[in-house]
Amino acid sequence: MLGIVALGLVICICGVIYWRKRLESKAHPLPPALAGQLPIIGHTHILLTNTTNLWLNFKDACEQLNRHNGVIYAQFGFEIYYLVSDPEDALVVANTCLEKHFLYRFAKYWIGEGLVTGSGDHWHHHRQMLKQFFNLPTINSYIEVFNSQSRRLLSDLECSAGKGKICPTKYTKYYSLGSSYSTTFGKPANEKTVHEYMEAVDEMLSLVMERFQTFWLQIGFIYTLLGYKKKETELEKFRDGISDEIIQTKRSFLEASIKPSNYISYEPLTHLILENQNKNAFTDHEISEELHTVMVAAYETTSNSLQTILIMIGSFPKVQEKMYEEIITVLGSDRDVEKEDLRKLVYTEAVIKESMRVIPTAPAVLRFIDKDVKLKNYTLRAGTHCIIALHALHRHSSWGPDADQFRPERWLDPATLPPYATTDAAFSFGKRSCIGKTYAMTSMKILIAHIVRKFVITADYTKVQHQFDITLTPLSGHDISLELRR
Repeated sequence: MLGIVALGLVICICGVIYWRKRLESKAHPLPPALAGQLPIIGHTHILLTNTTNLWLNFKDACEQLNRHNGVIYAQFGFEIYYLVSDPEDALVVANTCLEKHFLYRFAKYWIGEGLVTGSGDHWHHHRQMLKQFFNLPTINSYIEVFNSQSRRLLSDLECSAGKGKICPTKYTKYYSLGSSYSTTFGKPANEKTVHEYMEAVDEMLSLVMERFQTFWLQIGFIYTLLGYKKKETELEKFRDGISDEIIQTKRSFLEASIKPSNYISYEPLTHLILENQNKNAFTDHEISEELHTVMVAAYETTSNSLQTILIMIGSFPKVQEKMYEEIITVLGSDRDVEKEDLRKLVYTEAVIKESMRVIPTAPAVLRFIDKDVKLKNYTLRAGTHCIIALHALHRHSSWGPDADQFRPERWLDPATLPPYATTDAAFSFGKRSCIGKTYAMTSMKILIAHIVRKFVITADYTKVQHQFDITLTPLSGHDISLELRR
């Protein structure tokens, strides 16, 4: 027994010595360290907390990051993590380090080796094939879906107008999932299906985050022993039950060259992929994975972004009235949004972009560094990790002295913006930027136009607390009040 203990101590001591030599390597000196580093465990303790405090810890790290010229490092366990917010360095990382962090692997049972979790030639092939389906004509064909879903949401919201504060979460989630379900699968989702899918996705995301924060759950047999793997299997079965039936039904119609009885005027993503299946060489399993990747991405990021946008609009009455005047001028009092209207809603788009800059739904992008990467002042070591801190990037000094302020007008004069200041930054950027950003912007712009035209929104963004649960989610103090416009 004593021999085993002694051997364990020797292994630990050797591990610490190896780790210290790695930290002190002279080949590629490390940038300044994040404050709060402890012996051996480094900064691991800042992860061992709830998701609300995790967000506060990350915000503090972002402030330190920008004070140290946009590059620092943290030590989590025996791993080195670089944090980057310098715009030029962040773009180098985004375009050079294309392999995702191991966190994303925990979601593979739901979304497989698709656009979010895949890497190498497999990922590149899928991206090249799928991006052809996110072109502007296809997205414009979905405008009728976005209008229809917006009208449904307005009807639900009208029942709550003038009755005090409401939580916007369920409304934005139903809109986002209802829209993505229709445009992905080509059929409207009933309330029961939407509710079940939301619960399944929320549970999946919670499992991923819990496994990332709890290091022993990253050990396969412990994860299985504690029943988490069983829950994964149940969720996977539910997912397949939805997509497999739809894929087979769509294929039978295509093979028979007939249109379904519930004919729709747009081509959903399922139909587009199946029509090009031979060209794309996608298996049915890969199709299912990509469909659910699109569903999860559209649902989670868009619904959270919409909450943030509504909160910011409600917090700035002058901004809201300026939006209302533009929307009435372009759309009139009640008609639906058409594709020609979208480019005319200039100030509305500026408000959406500024809301996503100030409070990005995805405040960080995690990448694995598979080879040495030269930045302006440092070289990132191969075998380490990098966090592109979008929250800090959006507050970088290149935005000017008012980087912390909510000012939509900054987007009206492109010449005054930093060169990287596009909506890409809010949807990640570089070679792995979100291919659905135009889809998301179109969907959000249409819904926001409908809501602002119908209601006066009141909110207070200074009272909002967030949780960092893969995406940034408003947690408390995010209620809004609605009054019908007269």
